[in-house]
Amino acid sequence: MKSKLYAYFKNQMHGDYKIWLIVMILNAFGMVVQFSAKGRFNMEGPFEPILGMIKPLVILFISFWVMAWVSRQDYVSVIKYITLLLFLSWGLILFAYFFGTEKGGASRWVDLGPVSFMPSDMAKLCLTISLAKMFSTRQANPAAYTPWVIFLILAQIGITCFLVILSNVSTSGIIFTTSLVVMVFGRVPWKSIGIIFCIVAALAVTVIYKGIGQRSETAKNRIENYIKRVFLHSDSKQNLVDDKKENYQLRQSLYAISTGALRPKGPGKSQFKFHLTQAESDFVYAIIIEEYGIVAGLFIPFLFMALVYRGALAIKYSAKPIGGLMAAGLAFSISTQAFINMLVSVGALPVTGQPIPMVSAGGTSLFFTAISIGLMLSISKDKKKYA
Repeated sequence: MKSKLYAYFKNQMHGDYKIWLIVMILNAFGMVVQFSAKGRFNMEGPFEPILGMIKPLVILFISFWVMAWVSRQDYVSVIKYITLLLFLSWGLILFAYFFGTEKGGASRWVDLGPVSFMPSDMAKLCLTISLAKMFSTRQANPAAYTPWVIFLILAQIGITCFLVILSNVSTSGIIFTTSLVVMVFGRVPWKSIGIIFCIVAALAVTVIYKGIGQRSETAKNRIENYIKRVFLHSDSKQNLVDDKKENYQLRQSLYAISTGALRPKGPGKSQFKFHLTQAESDFVYAIIIEEYGIVAGLFIPFLFMALVYRGALAIKYSAKPIGGLMAAGLAFSISTQAFINMLVSVGALPVTGQPIPMVSAGGTSLFFTAISIGLMLSISKDKKKYA
């Protein structure tokens, strides 16, 4: 029985077993923390939060199936039409912006019956892969980066970031940062990277400063609050966060961290989950430290750093340049989002709405994370194939 079970999982789960281990630990720990963080919903019904965990569990099982399926495929064939899918994501972002469901003050969602998703997640995945595909045929020859190629790179990055920033500023920032990393690994000339950086950064500043889009004013206010809180106040009394503003959530997050870092309260015993409106998503890192202490607070970023390391290793052992570029870019994108969430929770960055992938409560965004990791696992098979 044991050998049959082992053979089944070995047949289904291909690729780097260390990546599988990291992903399983993050998802398992995330489910436990979500169950605790959603405890404040107890008063909403006799079956909560258990009933509220059914949907996340179903999504988790489906995402693992997607991850395993992608890991068994040839990644080159999976991404064959990635540029067309990137164009499709642009259209879906515009559709969501004008006709989509509004949540949190922005129209980011496209409803497909009982399922809804954010096209920006699709665009983030497709752009990373599209850039890796473009660079893989040119990184050995810097002269191949002609002005026309640089224009195409700028167009893909600029259009994607512009469309996403209209309703989601922080996600646009992650996309831009990931694109820069992929360009560096793809050996795009530094001068060209500098030009692209200046143009896209100027575009982003203009959008936010002019208040273009649904979230520009919110982003501007959050940046101003962050500057006032961190740089402009020297008096300790002034540093206290105003309870009447959105930074009230940050204050509760800092209280949760300070009361549990050295003396963890234990699983399910968080007190500040009742004060944090996004305890299971945007501020889940605070609940983790409150319940499990600083050890867990350090263990989570360690796992994401390990994920980046395993993804970067693909550059060394992948038989095809596109594999290494893609794995490094996807791992960096996932981990950057996680670190943004953690830095927000400790007050080191302005408040955003970025969850921790695989740990925070999430819906269909987990599917895009599963596809990303599935591709990394598929790429990792090159180590054995060409060793």
